[in-house]
Amino acid sequence: MDFSSKKMSLTEIDSRFDNIEKMMTEITKSKLVIADKEYSLSEWITTSDYVKNNRLAIARVHNWITRGVIPKDCIVIIPELNHLKLIKNQSYETRATK
Repeated sequence: MDFSSKKMSLTEIDSRFDNIEKMMTEITKSKLVIADKEYSLSEWITTSDYVKNNRLAIARVHNWITRGVIPKDCIVIIPELNHLKLIKNQSYETRATK
């Protein structure tokens, strides 16, 4: 956006920002379709992103998956992407967090 070459009215600037906001909204509505089921990428994240967002150790999250703290319906494994694991972006309760 080049604002220096001509003066734009506030309504023109507002309309440009509205268009940018609409484009960003469309980008964030990305979905992954696996076996005819849609997964919104705003709700599902990789295990490494979950670790970063919640300040946990990767081993702890893998243990939670193994022990069933993170339920099977909250895990998606994508074989086509080298068995990438996506987990639902929500908090999970363990005995220590109850």
